Order: sequence, then C-alpha cells, then structure tokens
Amino acid sequence: MISKTRVSVTLTKPYLDALDRLIEEGGYVDRGEAIMEALRRLFRHYGIKPFARQLSPPRLRAVA
Repeated sequence: MISKTRVSVTLTKPYLDALDRLIEEGGYVDRGEAIMEALRRLFRHYGIKPFARQLSPPRLRAVA
C-alpha cells in the first residue's frame, strides 16, 4: 500500500477561482482531484513515473 502525506499549498485567488470554475463546470469533483490531475500531466511532460523507483532525480527545465 502506498502511504499518503498531506501537503499544504497556498494559492492566490486567481488560481482558486480557476480551480473552482473547473469544478463548477463538472470537470472535477474537488480541488484535490484537479490538482492531482495537474501533477500527473506535469510528471508526464517531464517523463517522470511517480511510482517507479528512480536512481537519480531528473533534470527539470523551467515551464513557461
């Protein structure tokens, strides 16, 4: 079983408004689900497999 850890993130109002809009439009059930999907897409973009053991951390480039 994969353990979970709660992470706190402080977001500005425009980000919260955008998250809430995604929820209102039926795209996501809640903010947590929307954020998890965003992380999945970010990891995919960088070729990171979050559940695969990595020998060394990947070199990340800035996302515009």
